[in-house]
Amino acid sequence: MKSLIGILVLLLLLGGGGYYGFQYWEKQKVELAENEEEDLSAPVSRQTIELNVEVSGDIEPLEQVEVKAEVSAKLKKIHVELGQRVKRGDLLFELDDQELLTQLESAKLEIESARLGLEKALSDHQRNERLFKKELIPARDVADSLTDKQLAENAVERAQKRLQNVQDKLDKTQVLAPISGMILEMPVVEGQVVVAAASVNSGTLLMKLADLSNLIIKTHINQIDVAKLKPKMDFKFFMDPLPGETFEGKIHTIAPTATVKRNVKGFAVEMIIPKPDARLKPGMTANVVVPIEVREGVLSVPLAAVFSESDRSKIVYIRSNTIDVPIEKRPVEIGVANLDFVEITSGLTEGEVVMLTRPKKNKKDS
Repeated sequence: MKSLIGILVLLLLLGGGGYYGFQYWEKQKVELAENEEEDLSAPVSRQTIELNVEVSGDIEPLEQVEVKAEVSAKLKKIHVELGQRVKRGDLLFELDDQELLTQLESAKLEIESARLGLEKALSDHQRNERLFKKELIPARDVADSLTDKQLAENAVERAQKRLQNVQDKLDKTQVLAPISGMILEMPVVEGQVVVAAASVNSGTLLMKLADLSNLIIKTHINQIDVAKLKPKMDFKFFMDPLPGETFEGKIHTIAPTATVKRNVKGFAVEMIIPKPDARLKPGMTANVVVPIEVREGVLSVPLAAVFSESDRSKIVYIRSNTIDVPIEKRPVEIGVANLDFVEITSGLTEGEVVMLTRPKKNKKDS
């Protein structure tokens, strides 16, 4: 009986100790959480705040052309290679001209025949004029011979135009570089039949040729950030393939109307790289930073310390040394801000400590 009572007493002691131990642990946990919350604070200090617009875009040539044939023919000879640099006027391709040479000879014979016909018609007309003056033939014969002479003159003119047309086509079998630059694409091979570009079809693409002395970055910027930009503003950009290196340029053009890209309404912006590094290639992605404003030594707090009220006014929570009011809610006026800090134009003094989270008793504040 005594042993049973001892066991019951022991169990009661263990249960009571466990209960009080659990309560103590819960209290310590709450105090720890409160202490951690109190530690989420930062002093009001002076910082240099840089306001930037950051976007990414693709590098492209400022000047790029698609080279296409102006006559349909078999591709006889390719004189260049992919990646080669060419100058304006250099020979790129030769098209088969055998059929056009045959047409050229035919056009020359047609001109010769038309000229002979014109000489005969002119001679007949002159003879009829002499005979008419002698009243040996009627006026109708003179009129008919004049018509024949005019028809012969038209025939000569048509033959000359046909010859010129064939000669122009022959000249176009020599495809020359329209600009100086590098060959970026060349999706054709010798022996392939190419179709001339015309109003009814786009024609066969012979190559893409680009001037790489001036590159641009094409990007799409949302309507909020684009309002901060204007042409000729300087920018910097970085490349993942070239870590640690910075490149510079200027904004070239900003589209006058908005477009939707990836479900975001914004504006197409072109940024020029005037003297590009040889390592920059079309198709690479650039990370662009456009500095908008720099405020040096301004009173600031971390961005997380500023909260919005329902009326859109801004407030901060200040850790106070007063026992009765350990945390003070205070309205502030803000200036420029970036992703880290925000300028405080009024409401705070340097050295005060602001909370980075809403205090528990103020969580219900909006």
